[in-house]
Amino acid sequence: MSLVLLLLACKDEEVTWTQYNATDDAVTVQVGASELLPSVSTPLRSNTGAVEVGTGTVDPGGGPVGTLHTIRVELDEAYVDAVDRASVRTSSGDRGEDEYDLTADSAGEGLWVYTLESVGEEGEAREDVLTFRLWVQSGDDSGDGE
Repeated sequence: MSLVLLLLACKDEEVTWTQYNATDDAVTVQVGASELLPSVSTPLRSNTGAVEVGTGTVDPGGGPVGTLHTIRVELDEAYVDAVDRASVRTSSGDRGEDEYDLTADSAGEGLWVYTLESVGEEGEAREDVLTFRLWVQSGDDSGDGE
């Protein structure tokens, strides 16, 4: 009987995610460029924008449709334990938006990586905005605080 109560208690506790970094930590990637472009990066800042907590990078920073882009988030050592998850939101104009969770590197604390292929029609050229998002996990706050 106690196992059933424990399972029910766990089910009621929802995980919530709170964004840790500034909402405008983003880079622009050229899709449909005629050649591979140098990587682009941006400082990742605290939610107020006052403190730099890491770097977000996309390599290459542009290229032909079908290019594989390596997306990296690297946190400064002081903030490694503060962040539980990293994602990137893509905004591709008329193609819409998507969000991808980056994979935490098993040997590199504070390092997340994802490979994203640019898609498009033959001859299409556009600028995609990739916004880096760092997340902190928290439990259901509706309890009594214990």
